Amino acid sequence: MVEEYIYRNTVQPSWIDRNNHMHDAQYYSIFSDAVVGFFESVNLSISYRPDQEITIFSIEAHISFLNELLLDDQFYIKFHIHDYDAKRVHLFLTMYNEQDERTATYEVIMMGVSHHTRRSMNFPEPVYDKIKTYFDSQQPFDIPKQLGHVIGIPRK
Repeated sequence: MVEEYIYRNTVQPSWIDRNNHMHDAQYYSIFSDAVVGFFESVNLSISYRPDQEITIFSIEAHISFLNELLLDDQFYIKFHIHDYDAKRVHLFLTMYNEQDERTATYEVIMMGVSHHTRRSMNFPEPVYDKIKTYFDSQQPFDIPKQLGHVIGIPRK
């Protein structure tokens, strides 16, 4: 069994907007940093990538804001691999506050990309194997309504 990767942090003063909560753009930055940490946990670190000719790109992403985070609030992010193949990983991340309430979700598809051709490429086999192992060892996951959500104004 692979240990679940969890990202932890605290809301910093520079992240606060004029509404006195965490700025919406900061969520993307935090989720992006968390994804980098996740890929480091499956051995696709920033230092590893140049030697393997591979990097990763986001190809689609969606954030849902569920609760505010305020200055000095501690939070953590849990990861779920929804799907994967030889060159892509469909991740669903959930951010929680100290009370274990969901504050935001982030859905993203990441793709392995060649540094040289700038085209998609398969993950190196050891990385792919770690992704598969992580996927296979995940706890059961109740699919939240945010997964695959289509943005729009609900009409009655």
